[in-house]
Amino acid sequence: MPDSEEQKAIGKSLVEGNVPVELPKGKLIVLIGSWIIFIAIGVGALIDIVGPHALYFIGLLSVTLLSALVVPILIMVLVAGGIIIVTIWLMVRLLKNHGYGLLKFSILFTAVIIWILFVTIIAVFGWTWEFLFLLIACVVSTILPILYFTIWKERLELAGGILQLCGKVTNEEKELMVPGFLKVLFIGVLSAFGGLIALDISAYTIPAVDPPWYSYVPLVLFLFVLFFYIYINTFFFNAIATSITYIWYRKKDPKFMDGLAIATYQLPDLAVFAVLSSIIKLIRLFLQSRYRKTIGSAPWTGVGFRLADGIIASIWFYANYFTLPSIVIENVPATTAIKRSVHRLFDNWVDVLLKQWGVGAVFNTLQFLIIFLFGLGGALFGFILSVVYSMDMLVMVIIGVILFLFISTLVSKPFLNLLNDIYLTFLFGFVLDKESNFKLENNLPKELNDKLRAFFGAHPAVKRCANCFTRLSEGVRTCPKCGAAYP
Repeated sequence: MPDSEEQKAIGKSLVEGNVPVELPKGKLIVLIGSWIIFIAIGVGALIDIVGPHALYFIGLLSVTLLSALVVPILIMVLVAGGIIIVTIWLMVRLLKNHGYGLLKFSILFTAVIIWILFVTIIAVFGWTWEFLFLLIACVVSTILPILYFTIWKERLELAGGILQLCGKVTNEEKELMVPGFLKVLFIGVLSAFGGLIALDISAYTIPAVDPPWYSYVPLVLFLFVLFFYIYINTFFFNAIATSITYIWYRKKDPKFMDGLAIATYQLPDLAVFAVLSSIIKLIRLFLQSRYRKTIGSAPWTGVGFRLADGIIASIWFYANYFTLPSIVIENVPATTAIKRSVHRLFDNWVDVLLKQWGVGAVFNTLQFLIIFLFGLGGALFGFILSVVYSMDMLVMVIIGVILFLFISTLVSKPFLNLLNDIYLTFLFGFVLDKESNFKLENNLPKELNDKLRAFFGAHPAVKRCANCFTRLSEGVRTCPKCGAAYP
């Protein structure tokens, strides 16, 4: 069978929620080997940078270890760690049982907070045109909830149902936590070592005084490699979570190895997507550097660079809204996935808008509550330990707040990012459902699924050919471009 036909067969099987590929061990070995090599180079850069000051850092570490603060700090870390685990469990239960209610509350809560912030700023500083964008945000945060609760009520119910699925799948498929937290760990480590390597390269290639332009070439080349490496690893772990989530959405029983096999199989196309993302990142980095050089000049001097950076960032973000799940689930090349993502963005703009301005409010609300409550908890626990160990109360309270916030963010932020990726996968799955006339099973609640089928039966979704993705007119049963039958 020709490669193109084989790719289509694999894509069809993936869309149905099957795992038609085995783990490509060679690709995985290359990826793991790259981690070892990259970290080894990073350690070498660290030794090169810190080497002359090693004795100082060892002495500083020794003083810290002998400090009387060690025991109270360890107690705080253990308590905060235990509490955040319980908090994640509560978040999962909350989403699973009250996703729709939480969505409605978060939308209204966000609108109220934005208006309170705007009124407070105007009361303190008075009106200036610099606050125009905040006023626009207030107006948008008022108009959108009205639309959500009236015209787009069915889409709001869909978003609430998907949020419930986010809680349900994380409760049933614990292996989803593995790629979610490994991504944060690996990207953090790789970024840190990448920064050290960049500093080491700069020290040897860029003169301290009047550096010529060509002295930046090695650093720019390395930054491209670094961005590519961070992106491909980010996409790899996202692909694992996407695969597991989508298989579950199709009412199958996913395993971690299923997600690993699919993500590893898709590494070549993920690499192409990473290259394109790295080029965009370098362009934005250049625009940001040009903007920083205008600081101190006339206020309007750097507006063009800043505006260009913002436009490019927004276009790339939204154009690739569905790119990664398309690569992973449909088994199409990265460039084809980008084109499909752009089409799907326009075909499903209401759901995308609701995801960004509604579902995003849920995750922001949860993060806000975690930060607020853990800040108070850290202050309280610091006060208690200051009494128990007869230490300075202010110092212990500050340490408690910092530690509790650090531990809570270290765990909750990756988890909320994972929920965001899971939601996007479910939304993509529903987009595929609409495009295929709901011919595949899904894990949406039956009552909601039936209601949505009836809604889209009365309000037909945009139909596209599954083969060439050409837009089809209503009533057409075969694609006029490639002749493929529409489901």
